[in-house]
Amino acid sequence: MVSPGPPPAGGGIGAYTEKTSRTLAAMGHEVHVLIPGTSQLATEIVDGVRLHRVPTGRIRPQALARSLAVNRALRRLGRLDIVQACEWEGEAWWYSLHPGASLVTRLATPHFVVEDQEQMPRLRRWRTFVRRWLERSQTRRSARVISPSTTLAGEVARRWRLRPESITIVPTGIRRPRAADGSLPEDLRQLEYVLYFGRLERRKGVDTWIDALPEVLASRPSLHAVFVGDDGGMQGRLFIEIARERCGEYWPRLHFLPEMPQARLFPIVAAARMVVMPSRSESLANACLEAMALGRPVVATRGTGLSELITDGVDGFLVPPGDVAALAATVRTAVSDDALLARVRQAARRRAGDFDLDRMVDKLVRVYEDVVDRRALSPSVTST
Repeated sequence: MVSPGPPPAGGGIGAYTEKTSRTLAAMGHEVHVLIPGTSQLATEIVDGVRLHRVPTGRIRPQALARSLAVNRALRRLGRLDIVQACEWEGEAWWYSLHPGASLVTRLATPHFVVEDQEQMPRLRRWRTFVRRWLERSQTRRSARVISPSTTLAGEVARRWRLRPESITIVPTGIRRPRAADGSLPEDLRQLEYVLYFGRLERRKGVDTWIDALPEVLASRPSLHAVFVGDDGGMQGRLFIEIARERCGEYWPRLHFLPEMPQARLFPIVAAARMVVMPSRSESLANACLEAMALGRPVVATRGTGLSELITDGVDGFLVPPGDVAALAATVRTAVSDDALLARVRQAARRRAGDFDLDRMVDKLVRVYEDVVDRRALSPSVTST
C-alpha cells in the first residue's frame, strides 16, 4: 500500500491506509506500506505492518519524483500480489507503466474536485496540470479502480471517461471509536455546542456554516459553535477572520481549535449536541462515520458521499450543499428537540455499525483475489 504519510500528516488517505493495513496484517497477510521518508530508505515493523520510509529525489515536479521513488521501492520489494495506492498526485503512476502490474487504485479526492470546489483560478490550475494528468493516467492504467462511494465513482468516471461499472465500491470501514480515554478541554466542559471537525475549507462548506450561525445562535442563547481542524482559509483569508466578521455579536460563542489526535478529539465529538458537515463535495468521510458511531446526529449534504451514509430524519439530517437557509433551519429545529436528537443518536450508532472495519476489509480482500485470479488467467490484462 502506498500512502502520503501516517495520520495526521497523511490526512484521510493516511488514516485509511493505517487502519486498513493493520487489519490486513491481523488477518495474516504480509503487508508493506510505503510513506515518504528522509535521505535513506528506512524500514520498521509496526503492528505487523512493514513500514518503509522512502526517500524522494529532486526531480521536478515533485509529484513525478515521488512516483519514481515509489516505483523503485516497489521493484526492490520483489514480486507483489497487489499494490494499492490512491490516485492523489499519481504516487503509483510510474509503477502502473509495468506490464502486468496488479495495481488497485482507490479514489480519494482528485485534484480536479478540490480545484472546482475551491474555485481555483485558471492560472493556478495550470500549475497542477502534471499532478492531474498523473492521477488520471494512473487510474486509467490500473488493474482495478475502487471507490468509497458511488457519488465519487460517478464523478470520476464522467470526467476521466471511465466506464462506471468498471469501478468497484468498497466503502471506508471504521472501528467503534472510544471517547472515554480522554477528557474535554476545560473551556468546553460547561458548554452546549454544535461541532464542525475536519480541515476548514470552502469545499467542506465551512463558509456556508459560518453564514448560518447567526440565525442558529440567535435561536438558542445557550448554544456555542466549535470548530476543530487546520484553517485552510478562503480567498486568502482564514476562516477564523471570516467568522469574526460575519458573526458579529455572536463571535464570543465561537471556538476555534487546531487539528488534534483522536484521543483528544473524540471526547469533544462525543460531548457535542450535534455535528455539522456541510460539504459541497465529499467521498465518504471517515469523520462522519466516527461522529455517528459516537452517537452524534450529523447534518450533512445531499448529492455527496455523505448522503450514502445518512437517511434524512432517521439517522441524521441532509440539506442541499451551499444552502445557508436550509442548514440554519435544520440545525435550529433539531438542536432544540431533545426527543428527536435521542432517536437519531440511536439510529446513527446502528448505521455506523454497517461499516464495520473487518467487514469492509473482507470486501477489499475479495477485490484483491479477483484481480489476482484475472492476472493468472490473462497476464497481459493491465487496464480497466
